[in-house]
Amino acid sequence: MFFSKSDLARRTEQAQPILERLQASGCRFAQMEMPDNNGRLRGKVVPLPKALAAAGTAMSTLTLSVKSGDQICFTTPFSNWDNAFPKMVAVADLDTAVALPWKGDVAAVLCDFYMDEGVPCPMDPRHLLRAAEAELARLDYSALVALEYEVYIFEENDPLMREGRFRDLRSFGRGLDFYSLSKSPPFEDLAKAFMGRCEAVGVHVEAFHTELGHGMFEYTFTPQTPLKAADDAVRAKLYLKQLCAEQGLVACYMAAPVVSEVDSYCGCHHNFSLVRAGENAFWDAGTSDLSLVARHAAAGILQTMPAFNLLYRPWVNSFRRMDRQLWNPENASWGRDNHLVGIRVVHGAAPHKTARFEHRAPGPDVNPYLTVASLLHGSILGLKEGEEPLPYAKGDPMVDARWPLLPHSLPDAVETFRSSPAAAAAFGARFVEHLACIKQDEWKDFTATVEHGQKALEGVVTDWEFNRYFEHV
Repeated sequence: MFFSKSDLARRTEQAQPILERLQASGCRFAQMEMPDNNGRLRGKVVPLPKALAAAGTAMSTLTLSVKSGDQICFTTPFSNWDNAFPKMVAVADLDTAVALPWKGDVAAVLCDFYMDEGVPCPMDPRHLLRAAEAELARLDYSALVALEYEVYIFEENDPLMREGRFRDLRSFGRGLDFYSLSKSPPFEDLAKAFMGRCEAVGVHVEAFHTELGHGMFEYTFTPQTPLKAADDAVRAKLYLKQLCAEQGLVACYMAAPVVSEVDSYCGCHHNFSLVRAGENAFWDAGTSDLSLVARHAAAGILQTMPAFNLLYRPWVNSFRRMDRQLWNPENASWGRDNHLVGIRVVHGAAPHKTARFEHRAPGPDVNPYLTVASLLHGSILGLKEGEEPLPYAKGDPMVDARWPLLPHSLPDAVETFRSSPAAAAAFGARFVEHLACIKQDEWKDFTATVEHGQKALEGVVTDWEFNRYFEHV
């Protein structure tokens, strides 16, 4: 039995006031939002009582085996021809149920995956992040996370997109503006509508501005607990895509949809700090510098960064932006206010509150549940081992041989992740092999279609990348 009768009764009782609240606000339906391994929300639109039902709704395990372009990997150890692709169950996380005012009679709720025997699905990214938070809590720490997403926005042209001519789409805005208040056409209405929608569902976006690229924008979130930060990120991405579609635009989260000497490509910097007893554990008021806790956490994050590079750069296209001259790190380095390193140390104007690490490797195409979990696991390792990191990098870290290189291609990143004891300890051996199989299959798809494989990534963005990534990350 999935849940015992008492569990089902308890969940039904917990759901009742939430159901009544949403019905009172006019909701009759709900979109059940289910994060996949790529950080993309999948799901169903169902009558509201069904969305909050204690027993959940059945889903194929292939939901967690999706490659780019909605292609499926059929050979993972989790869901394959030998085990006949078993079902799992998506169960509403009642704490995340919200009305969507702009949809009138529709609510939304995030879901967790469970297996038939009632245990959390070992491939579910929300469960994996929860497990990392629980392990950190056993050390008497919590964390705060604030993500910064960069995104390209284009004018929608359905005939061009149906023909796969994504490179011919016009950018939203003519100039290469960053922090611009005079961009033409103006973007303020889009920004206000996006931030307003997010605020209505408890997602707090603190800024929206133009960035250094044609049609490139950035939005940033306020600091949240790890699971809330990841939940907010995947929801905001979906809601921005939906809003853009309503306004004749299309939001693209590819890391590098263009090859240009001036566009900076898209990143997703992760701002991260540890908290103990309600105080920022990264700052030592006595020394007016980073605390020993912060240095231990940095050592662990730096140590695991090569193994976790697959999480920070999960697609073929992700590696196009791996260039410290584009402010994207190539090695596991750190430094004070250094934009070329892997971890930029930020003190801020009020360091007792704002001292933090800015992890600069991830792009907007990541799964934030996995990347945030990787920061927690790196910190946990560092706290347990108690090692000190090397002194800060000065200037260009690539001229300093002290810093380990990060895998520079998808196949190298797959093998580094697959063979890493740290990855297995953090995420479980089953998940490591599962994700490695999917990403290995992704590379095979690319090389089977695009001549010269890795060499092709030195030129213009290929049609394969556009067709597989433009609307699917």
